[in-house]
Amino acid sequence: GGAAVGSWLWGYNRENFKFDREMRQKNEIKILEFRNVQSQLWREDIRDIISLTEKKMDSYLIISVLQLDACVGLFTEGRLEPNTPAWMLHLYMMTLGAAFMYLLMSVWFAMHASVVAQCSSVRLLTQFVRLPVPTWE
Repeated sequence: GGAAVGSWLWGYNRENFKFDREMRQKNEIKILEFRNVQSQLWREDIRDIISLTEKKMDSYLIISVLQLDACVGLFTEGRLEPNTPAWMLHLYMMTLGAAFMYLLMSVWFAMHASVVAQCSSVRLLTQFVRLPVPTWE
């Protein structure tokens, strides 16, 4: 008699407990899957935004280098007409020098911006938008 009562008490609500446990486990797994998908979307957004900056800086870099090449060509081969007044020659060299410096800074800043964007992407992806690691909480 006592064994039957013990068996009944042990089996009482056991199936419901197993069902609840299975449902809780499936729920936790789904939550982890949703977190993974969400973090992957965030990481993809960061990569897309950073790649826009890098592509824009690459375009600026190409144009600036071509203009810098034209500026160097004018320095080396760009001759003014003979009998050009000295003030015109000074103004010509001064504007070419200023253009050269601005274009050189443009090339430098475009390369620097690409490097900073890549470093920021790595920092964001490794420190702030990490893949969720399951915990006991």
